[in-house]
Amino acid sequence: MKIFLLTVGIVLAVACVLSALYAALNLYGYYHMLDGSAEHYKNLHKRAITFFIIAVVLLIISVTCFIIRAKI
Repeated sequence: MKIFLLTVGIVLAVACVLSALYAALNLYGYYHMLDGSAEHYKNLHKRAITFFIIAVVLLIISVTCFIIRAKI
């Protein structure tokens, strides 16, 4: 069970980092796009917020796995 929780925690932590990087990439595009439609800006902002929220949720679940593993 400890190895399973460790593996799940690491996989979720990696997914969290990838999600945060994708959110940062979308925010970079949102702030540095020179020409684009209003819908394009809206989609970039929506994706950035969505993936940031996903990153936070994955981080919370990952930390929970590590805490449960430590208490076993």
